[in-house]
Amino acid sequence: MNQPPRRPPGRRVRAHATAREIISQLKAEPSELKKKMLLLGYMSDRLSRRGASLFLVGGQAVETYTTGQFTTGDIDITTTDKGAAEKILAQLGFASEGMVWLNERLAMAVHIVGSYPTRTEKVRRVRVGPYTVSVVGVEDLIVDRLVASKFWGSERDAEQAAVLFKGFSDSIDLGYLRGRAREQKVEDLLDGLARKP
Repeated sequence: MNQPPRRPPGRRVRAHATAREIISQLKAEPSELKKKMLLLGYMSDRLSRRGASLFLVGGQAVETYTTGQFTTGDIDITTTDKGAAEKILAQLGFASEGMVWLNERLAMAVHIVGSYPTRTEKVRRVRVGPYTVSVVGVEDLIVDRLVASKFWGSERDAEQAAVLFKGFSDSIDLGYLRGRAREQKVEDLLDGLARKP
């Protein structure tokens, strides 16, 4: 991630912040991407103290990997303790609106999707302030985008997959990526990405 601007004393994010402190920090954060990541870091920290985990997936993971080249409206997460995650969101002033938790004052939305993934070997950890956020592996994210492109006709997802593939070509585990693409029946689209200059 890009380096955040220097903050005056007293505005520094600290580990184990209270709900009031993190809300104040989120309101003051000018970078939308960092604001989202601080929220996730705070939630991850709180959940880890309960022995639970949080995992960033979906469009927000794409936004994180592309440092904002692609943006998304809500933050998609999975967690090993949905009840605890919902309790943390409620303590931060989020309210459940169907499947999404909204905080109008912070202009943020969180969507707890599906169950915690069973395949986490390619997870990347992103440091933000005093926190660490676990982000779905770029290989799994590329396959997810290719699936959306092939089976739902999403051109935006195809574009995201191409940008991720090109941007991380030096660090992608191609064997793992090909295996996941084969499992999800998108190996043809992956081959197309690999042939692009």
